[in-house]
This record gives sequence, C-alpha cells and structure tokens, in this order.
Amino acid sequence: MTTSKADRRNDRDEAASDIIGDLDRLKLLVVLDAILVEGSLARAGQKLGKSPSVMSRLHRQLQEYFGQELFERTAQGIVPTPFAEAMRPRLRALVAETNALLVPDSDMQAPPAAMLPQHPPLALDEWTDPGTGPGPRTIAWRLAVSGADTEPTRRFATYIAATGNTPGQTRPLNETEAEDAMSLLLSGQIPDIQIGALLIALQSRGVTDQELAGFVRAARRHGGLPPFGGDRVDLDWPVYLSPRVQGAPLLIHAARLVARAGYRVLMHGPENEIAHRAFLHAGLPVAESVRDACTPETAHAPGFLPTERFAPDVRQLHRLYPLFMMPNVAQVLSAMLNPGGARTTLTGMRTARRPRLQRDAAARLGWESFAVLSGNRDIAQVVPGRSQELILLRDGEMTQTSFTCPLPPGDGQPPDAAGLSRLETWQAIWDGSLADPVSEAAIIETAAIALDLLAAPGTPLQVSRQQAQRLWADRRR
Repeated sequence: MTTSKADRRNDRDEAASDIIGDLDRLKLLVVLDAILVEGSLARAGQKLGKSPSVMSRLHRQLQEYFGQELFERTAQGIVPTPFAEAMRPRLRALVAETNALLVPDSDMQAPPAAMLPQHPPLALDEWTDPGTGPGPRTIAWRLAVSGADTEPTRRFATYIAATGNTPGQTRPLNETEAEDAMSLLLSGQIPDIQIGALLIALQSRGVTDQELAGFVRAARRHGGLPPFGGDRVDLDWPVYLSPRVQGAPLLIHAARLVARAGYRVLMHGPENEIAHRAFLHAGLPVAESVRDACTPETAHAPGFLPTERFAPDVRQLHRLYPLFMMPNVAQVLSAMLNPGGARTTLTGMRTARRPRLQRDAAARLGWESFAVLSGNRDIAQVVPGRSQELILLRDGEMTQTSFTCPLPPGDGQPPDAAGLSRLETWQAIWDGSLADPVSEAAIIETAAIALDLLAAPGTPLQVSRQQAQRLWADRRR
C-alpha cells in the first residue's frame, strides 16, 4: 500500500505535536518539583523566572492534568496533599538524573547505580554548584544502605537527613520509615541529641499524615495498646490542653453527659495537669491502667487515664518543651493513641497548618470513625459564637462542615466567681450553683457532637442536640 506525501506529512506533524505535548508536560513536572522544593508559588516562580500570574496558571494546569488538588492552602502557606507528597521522590529523582546528564562531572564519585533503589528516595539536587556537598546519588546511596539490620543510630541518622536537610534536599518519611523511626526513638537506643534533631526538624517542616500514621503505629505497639474497634470503650476523647489555656475544661462536663447516655467514654491526658485534677476534684474515676479503664463499676461516668500510665516514653517527649521552647510531634501523637481501642475518637485540632492532618492519618490507620473539632486550642470543645469546623471520617467517607453554636441571650460576660478557684468555678457550673449560660451552651453543643458521632448513621444532629439538652437538664437527678 502506497503512502502519499500528504499522509507522511500528517504523520510527521502528529509526531511533532506529540513531542511538543510531552515537553509541555515535562515542563509542568519541573514546575511541580519547584513548588514542592520551595513550598511557595512565589518562590518557585522566582527560581524558574516566571511571574506570579504564570505560576498560578501553571498550577491550575497541573491540577487539571492530575485531576485533583495538589496543595492545601493554610495560614502558613501551601502544603502538599498526600498525592503530591507521593510524587516528590520520583520528581526529585527525575531532576537529579537530568542535572547529572547536563552536568556530567557532578557527583562523579557516586556509588554504582545497582546499589540505588529504583526511585532514589532522596535523589535531590537544587541546581547548586557541583562540589558544594554530597551529590544526589550519594545521598540516595546513604539511604539505600540503611536497612533494618543497620546499627540503630546510623539508621536513625538517615531519617534526620531526610527530614532536616536544606531546601531541595529534604522529603517526608514514608509511613514505614516513620514507624521505624519512632520505634527506634522509643527503644532507648538513640542518643538525646539525635532525638532532638529529628523532633526539631519535624516541627520546623510540619509532620505529614503518613509520618503521623507511622508514629502512631509504633507508639501503640510499643505501649501494647489494644486494637481499634474493641468493645471496652465507645468514645476516645483526648484532653491535652496547652498550659497557656486558662479556661475551664468544659468538655469533661460534656463527656459526663455522654456517659450518662450509656456510652463508655475514656479521656486521657497528662498526669497532674488540669484535666486530671478536674477528675479528682469531681470524684470521677481515674484509672491506673488500660485494663482498669471503663469498667462496669464506673459506668455512667467518663474515665480518665493519665498518659504516664499507657505511654510513659511518649510523655517524656512532652517534657522537652522547656528545652526547645516549642511543642513537638509528641503533642499530636498522644492525642492519636486511643489507649482503649475505642471505635470512635473526638479530638481537637493540633495544628492549623494542616487541619485535616489527624483525620487523614486516622484513615491511613484504618479507623472507621474519627472527628477533629477546630476552634478551641488543642481540645474538642465548642466555643459559642465562633465559627468552627468538624472534620470527619465516618465509615470510610471524609467530610468537613462548618457550624457556629449561637450565643445565648445576654451580654456574654462570664459570671462573677469571686473567691472561687478555676476548678471550683468549673464544678459550680455542673452543680448549678453558678449560672453561666455561655458555658452551658458550650457543654450542651459539645455533648451533642459527641452523641451524634456515636449515634446510628443518618441520625439528624438536631436529635442529638435535644438529647444533650435533656441530659443537661437531668444531670443532678
């Protein structure tokens, strides 16, 4: 069959068009890599010599091409989604190999390619002058040779290098690496200086959902905690208040209402801090171990389990705050441990930088029901008059809704509690000897959210609100 000149010309045009299309897509990958490295559209644009409007257009093209969001916008800037994070190592490897071809003398002393993983997990190169430090292949080789049989401090060092290197030479740990890193950290084999280096690097960059999931797996295994979804506890409710929070822990009163509805509620937090002291002040049950929590003898009241009783090594990491003058991953990790293996968790938002962090980590862990309530520093407690977010994982479905609990009539000012301590004021609200409509509204709405999480799927929130109102009205009977 004879091919005409016109047909051959069309074939050449189509081939050229395909090549141009491939080059355009390759340019998009370069743009994506620059955004991941710089953590900012503006800085990536400066690096690539492109204006903000061009970078915005390229960003939209990337999202359209992949068919999903690549970055989340937060108060601290853009944060890669798990999908984008998963592409980071391969993109960096692509850039490293491209630079190696264009600058053949760079990294000449690299280990043999056979020793490298298929996609070098840290093959990173920020287009810097060759000779200023280890090349991408050398860095990748360092990780490739750090297997499970490597001496612990050396293996841990590779995780520090992965998370705490310079821009363009850092990446998040994957879930398996994060689990191994936390297992090593809790084993007692790692020097304090290495522990501090990893914690500071994670805090500076921000922990990812795959890292948090790996940390939780390791810490739960280290503590011998029961599997999720058991029948001992219905609701896991962490209470890790910042020392700077001065308000009353009203969520404990909300938990009392939920327990009176017949649910087994286990709260946990640091020993001798405000939540623990509140339980002791009110005569509520405080457990000495996971086995002692939520027993039939303590039905119709929430239980409290100090972190020191189920995760003492994690609690030790909390105590590093005065040395760093900043929190570390232990704060968000503790709130995810679910020591009773409850089927549902209700927690506060630990980081505004990644509001869905805990929910996404819970999904990775296979939890069926997990809720994050924003708006009140660190704890799941409603604040009347403030817009709040409920970020929910339920039966595999992820949702995020906004709501505002209305302020009750009045001036909204706290009642006169002269002569009463913080805990005496807190207990007086429950006893009814101190009228505080705003606090009562917070308690009832917080309890309604918890009850709704525990109710049958499809139950209207209004039904749970009415139930919480009845429980509050009948609380002293």
